[in-house]
Amino acid sequence: MDLGIAGKVALVTGGSHGIGRAISEELGRNGCRVVVLARGQEQIDDTVSAIRSAGGEAAGVSADLTEIDTYPAMIEKTKAAFDAPDIAVFSPVAPPSGKFSEYDDSAFEESFQNVVLSFANFVRAVTPAMKDRGWGRIVTVGSGHGRLPGRAATLGFDYALANTLRPAGVGLSRSVADELAPFGITVNTVPPGFIDTGENYEAFFRVCAKDVGLTYEQFMEGLIDRIPMKRFGTPEEVAGLCAFLCSSRASYITGQYWLVDGGRMEIYY
Repeated sequence: MDLGIAGKVALVTGGSHGIGRAISEELGRNGCRVVVLARGQEQIDDTVSAIRSAGGEAAGVSADLTEIDTYPAMIEKTKAAFDAPDIAVFSPVAPPSGKFSEYDDSAFEESFQNVVLSFANFVRAVTPAMKDRGWGRIVTVGSGHGRLPGRAATLGFDYALANTLRPAGVGLSRSVADELAPFGITVNTVPPGFIDTGENYEAFFRVCAKDVGLTYEQFMEGLIDRIPMKRFGTPEEVAGLCAFLCSSRASYITGQYWLVDGGRMEIYY
């Protein structure tokens, strides 16, 4: 399928690892000129090299999404590499797991900045050129907790910060989608379920298993039992949907929330 995005400039935050890297590579395979934005230069360089080796065009930008003043600068660096972005993929810094009683106000404020204010500033930075062109795609890699709160009884761990801030991020995305639709700009959220992203994901679940007094193997068996497809997803499965939502073929899809979770969300409760 021709997605109709060859030659478009795609800015992918968190684009050097896990789901973000898979999105960067998928957009590169579809002819986009990809700007890979992340903090670690070594991972950025490795991702850029992989895209180029596959015949694509890519450049890297090192930036910290938790710093609000970085957003205008990232656009200038994207322009220097290729042009202003036509496609913008936002992967916020995820709130940590934990109980409400473990966090003070500063933790809630930090997560609000990372999930909501950072997205607001990202949109402000990427949309002027999109409005001028009458075409744009914004996709947020979100969380299932934007729709239904995660509970320890079903997750195996507590997620108080995500349960509070993720719905706010989805609400902002929905509002932005309505405002930008007349300009030919679509805004969608893709919340992944349990996706196997390698060592970091395993380390997270090993801590969760220890917290509830289970072995890692017992904890993972319990998680997989709650997924109808009986497996974790892959970053490439998320990337495929993101690429379609960034395409010309998805021009009438906006303000939506597209789960990639093996059917799990419907059985949260």
